[in-house]
Amino acid sequence: MAGERVRYTDVDVSIPGQSGTAPTRSVFGWIQIHKHDDQESFDWNLNWASYRDGFGNFYNFWFGLEKVHRLTAAQSYRLRVEIRDKNSYDWFSVEYSYFHVGPESDGYRLDVSGYNGDAYNALQYAGAWYGGDEGNFLHDGMKFSTWDQDNDSKVDDCTSHTAGAWWFNSCYMACLCCNTNHEWHSIHSADTHYLTMSFMYIKPQS
Repeated sequence: MAGERVRYTDVDVSIPGQSGTAPTRSVFGWIQIHKHDDQESFDWNLNWASYRDGFGNFYNFWFGLEKVHRLTAAQSYRLRVEIRDKNSYDWFSVEYSYFHVGPESDGYRLDVSGYNGDAYNALQYAGAWYGGDEGNFLHDGMKFSTWDQDNDSKVDDCTSHTAGAWWFNSCYMACLCCNTNHEWHSIHSADTHYLTMSFMYIKPQS
């Protein structure tokens, strides 16, 4: 889908255990749970309740952690991430064949596996940056953090450095909800992407 002209459909998603439906957009059966467009001014440094419940508009959007948790707890989902490099304007994507977000009582913990794509596996990188910090950048298995709910592993919280929220460790290889660090990193500098746009989609496993 990345870089293609595709037709999006406005959809109302039924959320298990919640009344009514939740509006979002869909393409090829993928449900949009995130969109970040740097060309439109938006403050991603919001509080826990905002990320739990969801927020945004056509250009910058977050479906809500509680909705995503309930969907991924009810059945198995896949995750697709699409990113656009701000320098080359080229599109890249990754998919994870399994994606789950835990309950609020466990900090909406991230669980992904089954990577495939032409961007780096930034969510599951468990190595070192410059040596001696193995595991400090692993997002898989981390709780979500906002400025008012610090669940990361860093002594001085990651949200103060990035002006945003994410499944931070200490701190990140990727952050799609950051004002100042909208990035998808790689241990290979040529494969690191500073972003102008990003999307996250989920789809039930077939």
